[in-house]
Amino acid sequence: MNASRAAAIVVGVNLIAVWVAAAAGGLVAQPVPASVPAGVTPDQAVEEASSLLTAATARLEAHARRREVAVPVARDPFRFGGTAKSAARQAPVLREAGRPAESEPGEAAAQAPAFDVVLQGMAESLDGDTVVRTAILKADGELVLATVGMAIAGRFQVAAIAADSVELEDLVDHSRRTYRMK
Repeated sequence: MNASRAAAIVVGVNLIAVWVAAAAGGLVAQPVPASVPAGVTPDQAVEEASSLLTAATARLEAHARRREVAVPVARDPFRFGGTAKSAARQAPVLREAGRPAESEPGEAAAQAPAFDVVLQGMAESLDGDTVVRTAILKADGELVLATVGMAIAGRFQVAAIAADSVELEDLVDHSRRTYRMK
């Protein structure tokens, strides 16, 4: 046996081994879809999912509210002989998502609602040929899935829903507020 024949046999055996390994790797058990445990009604499953979603939303908001302490800068490398500014004084002021778009800072105290409403998200579904939009709101700490005409906590009524905003009418003073998603 010469060297070229030995190399051809080694390459052939390796190719067969790779082919067998690939064929055996395709026989993986398929995962079993999760099912609802016996004795649990669909309403209970929805209630549990809603409570898990509310808890996850609270954790996410707590994480978003957490601020890192700004360390004062010893010097500004872009200024010669200037005074140092801390990162907190240089940071721009950002408006919080979901707040009314038309209110100004001075007007916010005068027309602030009795409880807090924040637009968390939007959902769309098809009902035949029409698109039905659902606003996902957090009203006074509770998650609300609202459609047009729905009353929220007896205080607001959903007047209109756009792709990125929801307009609520206050049932007490009949003013309208638009909440936008950022």
